[in-house]
Amino acid sequence: MFGHTLVAAGLILGLPGLEFVFAASVKAETLDRIAVSVGQEVITESQVILDLRVAAFLDRKPMDLSGAAKRQSAERLVDQLLILREAVDSHLTLPSTEATIGLVAPYAAESDYQAELKRYGISERDLGEHLLAGLRTLSFTDRRFRPDVQVSPEDIRSYYDKLPRPASTAAPLPSFEDSREQIEKLLVEQGTLDALDKWLEMARKAANVRYREKAFE
Repeated sequence: MFGHTLVAAGLILGLPGLEFVFAASVKAETLDRIAVSVGQEVITESQVILDLRVAAFLDRKPMDLSGAAKRQSAERLVDQLLILREAVDSHLTLPSTEATIGLVAPYAAESDYQAELKRYGISERDLGEHLLAGLRTLSFTDRRFRPDVQVSPEDIRSYYDKLPRPASTAAPLPSFEDSREQIEKLLVEQGTLDALDKWLEMARKAANVRYREKAFE
């Protein structure tokens, strides 16, 4: 907006050199176009690409900048934005930057770590913000939905009864009593994630999320 105002003023006043500013402004918009709008907020294509760079660094895999990968990244960034909004509205305190310390697997040497950051085209700050967003998503999910998930003894028994039985008697299935606690944790986790998915589906519709397909070609 500031660039547009400056160019308009230059055209009106006839200031020299403003045609360069205009060209630079147009070029910047082309390089960093809007990928998604979430109501009045936007996620740019450069943010999507940065997210993919950091994810590739953490997975130690080649960068995937395909349209499908960018779309998946954009959807993740939309969800993170919606979660932050809800956390503010619900007065939920989410993790701060300090919580990300020590989350990256150690490298043999600091120089190796810095070289990898450079190779993927990211900074330590980019990495920290990416990790923080993931931690906040986990914290929000746990605090917002887990307390409401109820698992009955019947649910646990039903899950156990449907477990596939080993073909060999050499490795029998653990008894129901031995499996109860683990199954309960699994069902609570699944119920929590299901609740998050349902909430996100409603939140996306309410937020008027619009994807700009050109950014995902």
